Amino acid sequence: MENKFEEESNMEENKKSSSFFIFLTGCCFVLAIAIVYFYSYSPVPLKIAGVELKKIYNSSANESDNYTFNQSADSLKNKSANSADSITIVNSASLIIDSINSGKQFTNDSFVVVHQQKSIYKDSTKHRVMIMGDSECGGLCYQLNKYCIENNHDLVATLVWNSATIFNFGYSDTINKLIKKFQPSYLFFVVGLNELHAKDLNRRKEASINMMSKIKHIPYTWIGPANYMDDKGINNVFQSTADSGSFFLTKGMNLPKGTDGRHPSSVGYQLWMDSIANWMSERARYKIAMARPTKKYYPFKSKMLVLNAAKYRGY
Repeated sequence: MENKFEEESNMEENKKSSSFFIFLTGCCFVLAIAIVYFYSYSPVPLKIAGVELKKIYNSSANESDNYTFNQSADSLKNKSANSADSITIVNSASLIIDSINSGKQFTNDSFVVVHQQKSIYKDSTKHRVMIMGDSECGGLCYQLNKYCIENNHDLVATLVWNSATIFNFGYSDTINKLIKKFQPSYLFFVVGLNELHAKDLNRRKEASINMMSKIKHIPYTWIGPANYMDDKGINNVFQSTADSGSFFLTKGMNLPKGTDGRHPSSVGYQLWMDSIANWMSERARYKIAMARPTKKYYPFKSKMLVLNAAKYRGY
């Protein structure tokens, strides 16, 4: 009887010992897992018996955070950045490409996006926007319209003066009348496509100064032409006339051409406007909110005015 009691006592003791061992083993396991987990987030190396526990990183996850149009790695060696732009693309073009977010591939090897737009200018002001210019204005206005709607601006008027030069804008009282009628609080002005071969730069300087007198009371961005050839100095004339930080130099950007070879294609206009908006957010003298459009289609509500310099010179 006494032996039986002793045997039961030993069994009970062994059970307690086993439970304690299992509990202790579980604690050690949990502690080990906790150490490994916290070490994965710690920059301090962990050594056990002189052996460092190495971390393994998933490099593909990090690479996916920065998009790249990797059309040609070697082309990056020859890139030259437009000083007015805040992201770098070869051939002096600085563009934000909407097709990146949509998953579409852009096949033009001239464009290689290096990094994303860094910041967006924040402004809650709702502007009355007007754009005027030569025939290139007729393509750019639709892209500007998207930005205006996205940023709560109204594109109140668009003046497309086909075949026009700075003389038409500088000496015509039509500009004064339109500004008075539509009362824009911000103005975009694009001109110069028909003056790339012009050599009478002094005369065009005078016309540019006269144009400035019409718009000097309005915040503005003056946009140079999309040069597909070298000009004789017209960009220098415009840039030297405009206020510092208010002239966007398009020259040097390799925008996709349209079928006529003189104007940008629809994709080219989109890339052009994206680059202008990015420059405005970062460097422009007269900044307004120009966050990138989030939709594909926007209604065009601007009042469209179309003139032809061959039929109406304006002065």
